[in-house]
Amino acid sequence: MAKVLVIRKTDKTIHQAPLANKAVLQALNNRLPVKDRFILEEMDEEEAAKLPPIDKEYVTGGEAVAKVKDLQAENEALKAQLEKLQAANGGGTETLTAKELIAKINEAGTEDEINTLVGQDERTSVLTAAKKRIADING
Repeated sequence: MAKVLVIRKTDKTIHQAPLANKAVLQALNNRLPVKDRFILEEMDEEEAAKLPPIDKEYVTGGEAVAKVKDLQAENEALKAQLEKLQAANGGGTETLTAKELIAKINEAGTEDEINTLVGQDERTSVLTAAKKRIADING
């Protein structure tokens, strides 16, 4: 297999060049400001031919900063939700017995509450009680 040089630029375009041009392209790349540098990658010619001309998943530095801020906000919201659920479960440190969990399932008023209570529990009696309660709620 012949190797080619795949160039991923900051404008999300993907280019190919002969492998012999690697040193020249690397030298040009080193002269660019850090935010404008592109990624050089050696790849088989067949694999490189399958690449799209524009990489929609490529993230530039500016986009990465924005995404990190969004993900941090989402993470904080999930942490708050986790704390709320742990408080509702008595701190979330103890594991409920099947009997206690089934009692809480029977008290639950919505399907979401039941799904939250069951979580990753795989006990047959708990799953059966949850299905029965969901059927009662949905009528």
